[in-house]
Amino acid sequence: MTAADGTPCGGTRVCDDGACVDAVDPPPPPPPAVGCADGTREGFLDLATWPSIAGCEGAFSVAGVTRANLTPACARAAGDDASNTEGNGCSAADLCMDGWHVCNGKTEVAAKAPGGCGGAVPGGTPDKMLFFAVAQHSSNGSICDDASTGDNDVFGCGNLGTQLTADKNCGALTRVLASTQPDRCGFNEAEPSNGPWLCQGGTDSHLHEGAVVTKVGCPGTSCSYDGNPISNARKGGALCCRD
Repeated sequence: MTAADGTPCGGTRVCDDGACVDAVDPPPPPPPAVGCADGTREGFLDLATWPSIAGCEGAFSVAGVTRANLTPACARAAGDDASNTEGNGCSAADLCMDGWHVCNGKTEVAAKAPGGCGGAVPGGTPDKMLFFAVAQHSSNGSICDDASTGDNDVFGCGNLGTQLTADKNCGALTRVLASTQPDRCGFNEAEPSNGPWLCQGGTDSHLHEGAVVTKVGCPGTSCSYDGNPISNARKGGALCCRD
């Protein structure tokens, strides 16, 4: 009877199709996926610690992060190190690599980053420089509501935006862009001339920031903050989660 392939037959040799041969080391496992379409992360940097969530910086001109049909629109060519740094024709989903998506709110963020949003801001990052948006629903008052399909406000992780408090029921999420005025995102350092986040959409846009948000308010390097030029690709982007 012939021994099964892989059966030890002396030393480091094993059976292979009836012969005793030198064992072949298995190929190494593939490297962990970066998660960002441009191949670099700007938040949750350690792939071993955070294999399923990534902060992906870059611009997008196709509005919205809460749409049920949020899909790539420019073949994932977006990102601060990509060919389309201005985000022209790109959605927030284009910041995520294939097999990843814009994180679905507080529940998915908590599952894939058990320590919460802390990893979204690498050490040494200047204040008010990173906001990574997620697809979190809310009807009013910056209160996270997974039972709702509302698109009021833009929620996420980072150090840019209004800090969320426990009464907002947002779990792991720490920041929000929320306005009381039409055509504003509601946080001065996020918007032109300090940053590229835009929430423009008419007289009731301050009730639907999640549906109208884009990140194209600083074409070229037309904005500046703290003495540094700011482009569309700066000040965050999307938080991406593995499918």
